[in-house]
Amino acid sequence: MISATEELHKRWAPALAKGALSRRVSALYAAIYLHYGVYGVFMPLWFQYKGMSSQQIGTLLALPVLLRVFFVAPVTALADRLRRVREVLFVCVAFTAALVLALRVVDGYVTLLVFFTLFAMSWDPLPILADGYAGAAVRAHGLDFGRMRLWGTIALVGASMVGGHWLDRLGVEFVPLMTCGLLLLPLFVIPFLPPDALFGEHEGAAPGEWKAIVRDRDAMLVLLGIALVLGSNALLLGFGSIQWAAKGVSNADIGLLYAVAAVSEVVFFVFAQSLLGPRSELWLLVCGAAVTILRWLGMATDPGMGFLVGLALLQGPAGSTVIAGSILYISRRFPTHLIATANGVNAVLAGLAASVVTFAAGFLWGSFKALGYLPMAALSLAGLVIFVIALRRQHASVSEETPACP
Repeated sequence: MISATEELHKRWAPALAKGALSRRVSALYAAIYLHYGVYGVFMPLWFQYKGMSSQQIGTLLALPVLLRVFFVAPVTALADRLRRVREVLFVCVAFTAALVLALRVVDGYVTLLVFFTLFAMSWDPLPILADGYAGAAVRAHGLDFGRMRLWGTIALVGASMVGGHWLDRLGVEFVPLMTCGLLLLPLFVIPFLPPDALFGEHEGAAPGEWKAIVRDRDAMLVLLGIALVLGSNALLLGFGSIQWAAKGVSNADIGLLYAVAAVSEVVFFVFAQSLLGPRSELWLLVCGAAVTILRWLGMATDPGMGFLVGLALLQGPAGSTVIAGSILYISRRFPTHLIATANGVNAVLAGLAASVVTFAAGFLWGSFKALGYLPMAALSLAGLVIFVIALRRQHASVSEETPACP
């Protein structure tokens, strides 16, 4: 008699082929990241349109990031226990789309604070669950993460460029409606993904097994470094579009800057894993942190459009390497049934760092403008030091385990 698991494998066998699975995960990333091209780029301008001050904008942007600390880990742990990352992702996307549609009738700072508290519950886990699903697929089927993840960036590029042109015509008040429409697309992609229970072991995580991740001190040190480097992006994400608009850069050109950064990101996603080869994924993190420092030092000069294009090109060696390095590190460090949970722990640390920095970003921008990027460079430097320490420990551990020649 054929078991339920064997029947499931038989049903999804064509989709589990390496090429087919890679294409479906690529489509997932494209669908998930489309809305970030509008929401992430133009939501600060929507807040400004609603009459929010720079401090209020910083708080509203920081709130979902801060609440990630409370919402993401329980959601990803639940997905791992059930071995239903795909299904949990579908529910979160549907709920987020409904909330964003309701945002058009939300007004007032306090009301927005309440709204974004609810919004964070379903929105925060979206990329983390997608990474958890992709990480399990990478581990089980040897897929190239960068070549799948790049489609998320390509989608973000298209959305930011097209969205910028349409918002120039329609006005920034249409940001929520446009975001909602883009969030509907993942609902047509997720049902065609194979269940993640078919990747590796079939058992879900045991209750409390997530504590093994926290007890891994070396891993937690690396995740802390990732959080610091990613958190340093808060000032750019929160006030980059406002900074450029103040210098006379149009919405379309703001979209173009994000597009240039995204193209650079795509190129590095394509080649990151192949360039890494057999070397430790920590090298990607070291390189990413070093380039991030250079990027923030450049942004601190409050450059014009020409220099901004050059700095946008650093997004690939800065952002892609850290993202790819973190996913590869987690997928190689932890068992399949804990990958989504480990990504959740990573998101919690990143959320803590990003929320603190985003809260501070409103005051840094209000008081120091472009010089606020100098503290961002300091955060990236701290991450770089951590990665170098972790790499040296890893090399020392490998040397101890390698037997001497007789």
